[in-house]
Amino acid sequence: MRAQVLEAGEGPVLLLLSSMLVRARTYLPLIRRLSKHFRVLTVELPGCGRSARVRRPWTLSAYARWTARLMQQLLLGHVVLVGHSNSGGVALLVAARYGGCVDRLVLADSIGARRERSIPRVVGARMVDAFLEWGLNLRAWWHIVYNALRHPRSFFHQVKVGSLAALLRHAPQVRRPTLLAWGRRDHTMPLSCADRLRERMPRAQVYVGSGSHDWLITDSQEFTRAVLAFAARGEVVARLATQHSL
Repeated sequence: MRAQVLEAGEGPVLLLLSSMLVRARTYLPLIRRLSKHFRVLTVELPGCGRSARVRRPWTLSAYARWTARLMQQLLLGHVVLVGHSNSGGVALLVAARYGGCVDRLVLADSIGARRERSIPRVVGARMVDAFLEWGLNLRAWWHIVYNALRHPRSFFHQVKVGSLAALLRHAPQVRRPTLLAWGRRDHTMPLSCADRLRERMPRAQVYVGSGSHDWLITDSQEFTRAVLAFAARGEVVARLATQHSL
């Protein structure tokens, strides 16, 4: 299955799975910063972007199997695996089921741990985050439109998956060191999601950024610092938010 992969930089391999609702190019500000420290491979998964169309929408499990095979075919060895939003669900399942190819896992505002799961509620919350991230949306709105037009069935299926996914039962199977990197003002996948994941992941730590759902792009410098500290030392990353409700 053909996939679009952007490569930049040198050093330890960092595999960034772009969310299936956008394109790999949406992450360019982050890729530029990470590539100063890592060999960054950013993947547009099948059914989104310029990657191959799929006959029917894929499940998160199918994406996880495909990603594990891709890592084997590229002979990547142990990588820092980064998933964001919908692709965070994929990255979590890769680490839970194919952990031998993952050295460290980074989940940024991932789906799968929301307490209130409903499509209208999550879509409404995403609109709030879009307002907070107006600069990013002004630059990259057409990436979303591109996916919706080129991969309509997959796109709208991913909207449903992102709203309804329940992945907490898989979290205890992740044995690799994990960084749960979350935006303090994320309404789509609130900070309480990170708490629920951390409670079930034996080697997880939380870093709270200052932004919203896509803060790893809008605040790429801060996100890169957090990843560097996590990847280099494996120490507990300082938590910025001292109080928030579960």
